[in-house]
Amino acid sequence: MSGKRGNGEGSIYPYRNGFAAYVWVTTPDGNRKRKYVYGPTRKDVHEKWLKLHNEAKKGPVATNTPTLANYLAYWLKEVVDPNLRPLTAATYETTVRLYIVPLLGPKRLDRLTVQDMRSWLNRLAETCQCCVQGKDDRRPEERQRCCAKGECCRQTLSKRSVNDARTVLRSALTNAMVEERISKNVAQLVKVQRARRKRPDPWSVEEACSFLENAQTWRDYLYAAYVLILVLGLRKGEVLGLT
Repeated sequence: MSGKRGNGEGSIYPYRNGFAAYVWVTTPDGNRKRKYVYGPTRKDVHEKWLKLHNEAKKGPVATNTPTLANYLAYWLKEVVDPNLRPLTAATYETTVRLYIVPLLGPKRLDRLTVQDMRSWLNRLAETCQCCVQGKDDRRPEERQRCCAKGECCRQTLSKRSVNDARTVLRSALTNAMVEERISKNVAQLVKVQRARRKRPDPWSVEEACSFLENAQTWRDYLYAAYVLILVLGLRKGEVLGLT
């Protein structure tokens, strides 16, 4: 196709291996800036260009693409919190904070790749969470027993937990696609091994008593919750709902 500009398409031009275009828009902070779109063919760019023109007529348009960390913060606040149960929202927030943002947060949302996903999942499965979260560092000195003393306990995530982290990120990127911030969900393109369900291995009475004795010795503030769980068989959500 010829690189000659069509009538009324003064802002569409050849760019690298395709074409690019821009539209002057008003940003949310009231400034006037150029917003660019890209594509492999003039037709693709022209369609995006027209769509951008329509968006600019309706109201402010953001000109920058957020990092994954910034987008996840928005997603948790505006999408997850209003629409999901509090416990589910809290689980999503914990997964984002501990397992996604530390390794992928600085990357730009629209520049995430399948290779990034594979590298992230591999590192997540190999990283000792006790070391990276400083769990042993936060214990009183007399109770430190592993990572704080240079003796890594290899507290890595299970396959199920790694898959759960991928599921949360996939959900966030699906929402980004719906909002037309990205064109594909790279978290969905990575295949992962399904975790095998383990048969529960319940404690004996002696083991349960030993656990409670240790929790009481160390003055664990959740001691009362442990008693209720072991005696009444309460689930985590039920215990957390108690005052």
